[in-house]
Formats: sequence, structure tokens, C-alpha cells
Amino acid sequence: MSNKLKIGGILESTDLIMVSILSAPNQPGVAGKVLTCFGHNQINVEFITESENLEGTADITICFKSHYRDKVRKLLSEMRGIVRARGDKWQDDITILVVYGPHFKEKPAIAGKTCEQLGKYAINILGISTSISSISCVISSNKLEEAKMALLEAFDLPE
Repeated sequence: MSNKLKIGGILESTDLIMVSILSAPNQPGVAGKVLTCFGHNQINVEFITESENLEGTADITICFKSHYRDKVRKLLSEMRGIVRARGDKWQDDITILVVYGPHFKEKPAIAGKTCEQLGKYAINILGISTSISSISCVISSNKLEEAKMALLEAFDLPE
């Protein structure tokens, strides 16, 4: 009998860039303006988080396919007056690993085990986002194979 946790599966999205929009005003509508602008420009955002930082301003982090780089740079530059962020931080060669299923209410240990396993193999998580039934971890692409091995050590996939 395996003591691995049963999950629905593991997905990966590669060839991504992560951009953090730093110290934007922490007020309603800022993230909406950024995401609406990207949507109107046919840029698919694959990962989004927003949180308040120590200054009381907001940091918005997004991931998108690398071929959108120039378009996103241009749009962020054009939005500077609207978004009023203090800066942005770019990171290339990013991958998102998603561990999904079942509903986390039924198996609350999945998120913790995912992070624990990646940490055990010295894989730094650059961003985390969850839904009802998945956890998405942003990692450096050069750690993808190690990360998959780490997760397969802890989780049982369906046959």
C-alpha cells in the first residue's frame, strides 16, 4: 500500500515570463485595468496574484508566454500613468506546475505536500496560486525535471 496522496494529475506550462508590477496603489480597479488591457490586446495571462506589501501598496504578479514580451513591455509603459506603480520586475525562463484534484476540501494536505516536496529538492517557488482543486507553483524552468520527480515521489496519478 502506497502512502502517496492520490491526485487528479500534474500539468505544466513552459516558455513563460513572470512580471511583478510593484507598489501599485492598493485600491479597487487597478488589477482590473491591467488585466482588461492585456485581454483587449489578446494577451493570455496564465497566472495572477495580487497582495498588499509592507508599504500598504499592491504587488501584482502575472505570467504569460514569452512571445508576448515586447507587447507587454509596451502596454505596461503606456499604463504607467494609470497604474502608477513604482516599478516592475521581470523574470525569464519560468514554468508553472499545477497539481490538481480532487477538491481540496476533501484532501487538504495536497498544497502543503506540493510545497514541502519542492522545498525538499531545493526548488524555489517564485509564486503560488490556488483554486478549489489545484495549486499552481511558478518555478525556474531549469528546475522542471527535478520538480516533476519530486512531485511524483509524493503523489499517485490516475492510471
